[in-house]
Amino acid sequence: MIIINARGTQRLEKCLKSLKQTSYPNFEAIIVDCLTDNLLMWMREFFPKAKVIHYNKDIGASASHNVAKQVIDVRSKYLAFLDNDAYVTKNWLTELLKVMEKNEKIGMAQAKLVLLKDPRLLDHSGMAIDVLGAWYTTRDLKTNEFKEVFEIFAASSAACIVRRDVFDEAGGFDPDYFIYDDDTDFSFRVRLLGYKIVYVPSAIVFHEGETARFLNTKKLYHGTKNRMCTMLKNYELKNVWWRFCLCATLTLLAGIGLALGKRIDEAKAIFKGVVYPIVNIRKIWVKRMLIQHKRRIRDSELFRRGFLRNDIRATLFDLTSKLQYL
Repeated sequence: MIIINARGTQRLEKCLKSLKQTSYPNFEAIIVDCLTDNLLMWMREFFPKAKVIHYNKDIGASASHNVAKQVIDVRSKYLAFLDNDAYVTKNWLTELLKVMEKNEKIGMAQAKLVLLKDPRLLDHSGMAIDVLGAWYTTRDLKTNEFKEVFEIFAASSAACIVRRDVFDEAGGFDPDYFIYDDDTDFSFRVRLLGYKIVYVPSAIVFHEGETARFLNTKKLYHGTKNRMCTMLKNYELKNVWWRFCLCATLTLLAGIGLALGKRIDEAKAIFKGVVYPIVNIRKIWVKRMLIQHKRRIRDSELFRRGFLRNDIRATLFDLTSKLQYL
């Protein structure tokens, strides 16, 4: 089990305390941390059984999902991922494993993420994505909305599990994403290999999460570049170009609007995000060639099943919910 942490122990302590109540006995906890002072000493005192991989620089959440492989037990069949602000319940891991063990076609499963600030509501899972890469999400739906296991397009890395061989075949998370939408890209690649991704309502995890500030420059930059990279890498050629051009055009218009509104830093972040995939197209194309070589299903199958959509409704809903920050 890989827990992503950075710059402190307050949330991590709460996460690890909740992990102690997990009923499934056969797991190990590996903390991948960036920039937390004296973490190794703190871990030895409070959670000595957990393994720690520590960096004195910020390598990003995306890369952090990959680095623990060097210390994972070779006998491990599954990799589970938790954010440091995800607080688990007793049977969460047992329920995820129960579903995975029943069907080898399931490559990845997400826990039922419940908002810590309002346990009546769900947090994110990617039921589908629209043309611009935004999730049709479970966010803010009632917690009793879903009672049975069902397929989703993309699992949130805040609390999920993946088969180790599937993780390796898909190539892990893309470290160049740094943060944001890396789980969309990884899930897309798992899907292209022909595996199912499911949502498990009986595996309950409470998630604190961050306030999704639309005008956070870091989120604007990485969110913009990563969604465009996901398009370029994963779609078939006949589907990629018009999506990429539409995304670039609308994003540039948004950047111009911010510049006219004198939000210069935010506009720069957006423009920088649009330029990134153009400047790095050769590197991205090499990744694309490997992904397309491995693919086992067509885009048309994902469209037919409703996981990929030809509209921008999810994006419009997301923007509308964040207008308070303009």
